[in-house]
Amino acid sequence: MQTLCLLCNKCCDCTFSCMRARDFQDFNYLLGRRLQLLRKNCGFSQEDVGEALGMDRVSIGYIEQGKRAPRLQTLFALANFYGVEMKALFDFE
Repeated sequence: MQTLCLLCNKCCDCTFSCMRARDFQDFNYLLGRRLQLLRKNCGFSQEDVGEALGMDRVSIGYIEQGKRAPRLQTLFALANFYGVEMKALFDFE
C-alpha cells in the first residue's frame, strides 16, 4: 500500500515514505510537514490558521518548515482547529 510521503508530498514508495525521526531536528521537520499537509487538506492558508490561533502567518510558516518547535498549547489548538485527535499530528506515515 502506498502512503503519502511527507518529504516529496506524493503517494509513493520512495525511501522517504517511511522516514523516522532520528533526532529533534528531524522530528520538528516531520511534524511541520504533517501540519502543513493537514492545513492544505483542510483548505486553509497560513493566515487563516494564524488568525484562528492568535499567531502570525510567519510563525505558522516557521513551524511548518520545522524551524520552530510548537508549544504543547499550540499543538492542542492546531488539533482542535483541524478537527483531529492530538495523536493525528504525529502520524508521520
